[in-house]
Amino acid sequence: MIIGLFMSSSIPRIEEYMRREVYFVNSEDPLSRVVGIFRETGLPIVVVLGNSKNYLGVITDRIVLRSMLNVDTVKAKNALVKVPILNASDSVAKAARLMLENTVKGLPVSNQNKKIIGIITVDDIGRVAEKLYPRLKIKEVMTKDPITITSDSTIGKALVLMRENGISRLPVTKNDKLVGLVTIRDIIDKVLQPRSRATRGEVVGEKIRSLGYKVSDIMTKSVIQSSPEENLSTAVKKMIENNVSCLVIVSHNRVSGIITWTDILGIIASLEEKEKPPIYIQVSFKVKDISPIEKTEIIKTAEKYISKLGETLGNGYLLLHFKEHKEKHGEQHLIHCRSILRTDKVDLVGIGEAWTASQAARVALDKIERQLLIIKELAEKYPYSEEVMKRWVTEF
Repeated sequence: MIIGLFMSSSIPRIEEYMRREVYFVNSEDPLSRVVGIFRETGLPIVVVLGNSKNYLGVITDRIVLRSMLNVDTVKAKNALVKVPILNASDSVAKAARLMLENTVKGLPVSNQNKKIIGIITVDDIGRVAEKLYPRLKIKEVMTKDPITITSDSTIGKALVLMRENGISRLPVTKNDKLVGLVTIRDIIDKVLQPRSRATRGEVVGEKIRSLGYKVSDIMTKSVIQSSPEENLSTAVKKMIENNVSCLVIVSHNRVSGIITWTDILGIIASLEEKEKPPIYIQVSFKVKDISPIEKTEIIKTAEKYISKLGETLGNGYLLLHFKEHKEKHGEQHLIHCRSILRTDKVDLVGIGEAWTASQAARVALDKIERQLLIIKELAEKYPYSEEVMKRWVTEF
């Protein structure tokens, strides 16, 4: 990945890119009011205030528009998530980092008097990336050779692939050509939720699908795509204009990559350090009740891993993303960790699952280390085929 270096003073401030459009609801308001705001404005968050006008948190469009909550009876206070408030003078790099860490598409912004005066969203961060990297190519940012699924595969297989690889979307192919895109949201909205509502007698005239149906039955057929040779700015424009969270990258009529808002946020977040280490560590959690002690342990584990491998990694970043599975052992949820190591030398992914986040991180990082060792051993034996070996190890 080729990313220019910027001094901290050159990183734009949030006040330059934030939007003054911010909507508030009271904690006792029904979610139906929030739904109306989302549908009218297209904004990703609404700020929730207490009876004394104190900040409580935000409600995200994902929670409200894509859930089974009864919006007429559930109150705002029961659907909010607590996210940090940014200051207008903070850097956009900090905003990008906090969006990644809190897995949200927007954050509230306050002035020096601690009054919330606006929000900053992933779209705004995308515009920052356009400005800072006008000539950066998509191929330098995208996830290469993404996992795909054929159109005649079952929805159940798609669900397994998503879980095993810690991803939420799969390009769909037929005869090696892109024909659609299936996401975890498609499966929830078109398979799991209708079946759940059917057990309560809420479905009238709705087609009930099972995991045995084909992916082609629920996939999105019209997929927004780009070429790896296009500029990142083109990708950002397409994502904003089409209101999508990813683009499928196609080269010679074949899927060669995928780019998401997470990739773009990662680029901007990596600018935050004044003197960045060769490998910038970024951690995000979608896990309840994780302690500060365990968060610190995860960072130390990642730092130790990077230190051990040294210069062989090159320059870039390591992203660790954690989320909970419904599967439980007593009261403990199974934790899934997806680790992405993307540098100017390697582009690898490792998946780990365990009953604690720190152990899941170790498993994921161990898998990346094994891939690196295989690459090194094969490169010494077959120095002329480095790119082929990288791809082979990733698929392996």
